Amino acid sequence: MLKIQTDWIRLVDELHQTALSVSLKSDQIDDLGARLRRTELLLPVIGSFSAGKSSLLNAFLEKDVLPIGLAPETELATELRYGEDPHALAMRPDGTGERMEVDALKSIKARAREFTHVQLFLDDARLKAIEPLVLVDMPGFGSSLEAHNKAIGWYLPRGAHFIVVINVVDGTITQSLQRQLDDVHTMGRDMSVLLNQTNLRADDQVRSVAASIREQLQLYYGIDEAVMPVGTDGHEVLTQVLARIAPDRIVRRIFADEIKALTESLLEQIRISERALLNDKRTNDHALEELADGLGHIEQRRDCMIADLRRQQLESVVERALKTVEYELMDAENELLTAALAGNRDSFSRTFAEVVRHAVTRTLKEQMDEVSRAIVRDFGAALADLEPTMAQLGSGTDWLKNLTERLNQSLQRTGDMLAGWSDSLATHNARQLEARKQETGWKPGQPLPQVNYRNIATIVAVTTQVINPLIELAIIFLPEILVFIREGTQREQMRKTIRDEVIPSFKRELRGKLTALLAEQLDNMVQQVAADFAREIETQSAALQAHRDNAAASAEQTNATLALLAQAREHILRIAKEVQ
Repeated sequence: MLKIQTDWIRLVDELHQTALSVSLKSDQIDDLGARLRRTELLLPVIGSFSAGKSSLLNAFLEKDVLPIGLAPETELATELRYGEDPHALAMRPDGTGERMEVDALKSIKARAREFTHVQLFLDDARLKAIEPLVLVDMPGFGSSLEAHNKAIGWYLPRGAHFIVVINVVDGTITQSLQRQLDDVHTMGRDMSVLLNQTNLRADDQVRSVAASIREQLQLYYGIDEAVMPVGTDGHEVLTQVLARIAPDRIVRRIFADEIKALTESLLEQIRISERALLNDKRTNDHALEELADGLGHIEQRRDCMIADLRRQQLESVVERALKTVEYELMDAENELLTAALAGNRDSFSRTFAEVVRHAVTRTLKEQMDEVSRAIVRDFGAALADLEPTMAQLGSGTDWLKNLTERLNQSLQRTGDMLAGWSDSLATHNARQLEARKQETGWKPGQPLPQVNYRNIATIVAVTTQVINPLIELAIIFLPEILVFIREGTQREQMRKTIRDEVIPSFKRELRGKLTALLAEQLDNMVQQVAADFAREIETQSAALQAHRDNAAASAEQTNATLALLAQAREHILRIAKEVQ
């Protein structure tokens, strides 16, 4: 465990004890402490299958654990974890796992469709030394389309830092890799870039390729870091890269704002508690009535907002997404055209799916950020009448402004909608899987029954095998798209087919499915923001409720309680300062 984790767990435990000492609500403190304790930082290692990712990780471990070969061997993302009892745990879509021997990793490729990813536990001091960092061997771009997108869909929103491996023979960031790096950049993740197998080229060639890639990184992403060359020294180079990642900074990025928001909420409770102690019972009762009315306004606005968003926002969000998909598919026309003319359906499918994933990921994340802010702003407006009451309770005139800012920050931290879709749809998929088990008379030990993609697509628009649900749409409907691809077609005729038949056909399929998916997610977002506002008001109500009957208390008792609250404030302010 990192020192910052140990330090912050201690601070959160102190917050918990302080809150209990003066009867403040501590539910969020408990949740935060639990997440700090179990935090791990996933480091997906991405690149083409020929980039040498598995070989690099084997070099780091100084033994051949991950399978390598001339054809793509990594069909399942494999997490390298420390464990005194070496074994592999193949994880299924329903969250269960199948324990296997480590050697079974070499043959699991044939069963890849049964699992989402593999956790490989090794009694290796190197893996223990880098905890809570977890290296992930990802399927390369040459692996099956389903395997590649399953892995990307799972780890893109969950990866803390990405290690990009480029084969020196490629000589550049390919269009396929660039789209994937764009997605990583869109998610706000950092990356380290390694130029692998440099022992196969002369030093001047290596320097030239490294300089070219560095220029691309600066141009596209503003990254101004050296591209690390890797020859036969894979262990040493990867060790250096891991040392530079600065996991403390990642943990700080994940938790610092959340701890700050928590301390602000606790200080707010203390201010209200102090004012309640000095108010008479009638004043406190009136304030409680006002807060209860505020909760009622939230419920009323929530129901209206769901209908308003579906009527006013849904269509425009879908249209912007569809236009972006069309534009980027047209921009990739030459790639698609080359694959189509060669009759290379696999290459066409891969490029098509990558473009769709890239386009939808970027445009929807941008739009969901805008929509979430509008939702918070709308709920805030519904609570405007509470501001005088909160000012009288010691919260100041900026209470509503501070509250909406905290909730906006919370959505930015935890409201990654692509990750949210994976989670919500995973629940749906688990229900479907259970239904299929009953239908087929499945028994433990038997292969899991296959869930029918097309049936699920008509129910909730997309399935989940813990992959990006929108790219699944492309996979589902590629068979229909591929009927347009015919060998021997002339170039201009094929170009016209792609523009006039392939792209419009996919847009028609995407429109209905994306509309249903977005409607579900907009509803979920409204419900989440409403619950966040309601929790804040209920927290303040609880602080007020705890002291509403203080009119009967003696001055000595009141002063003693005020002294405890003042002491708690000092403790919380100290903790907030330590986290900065």
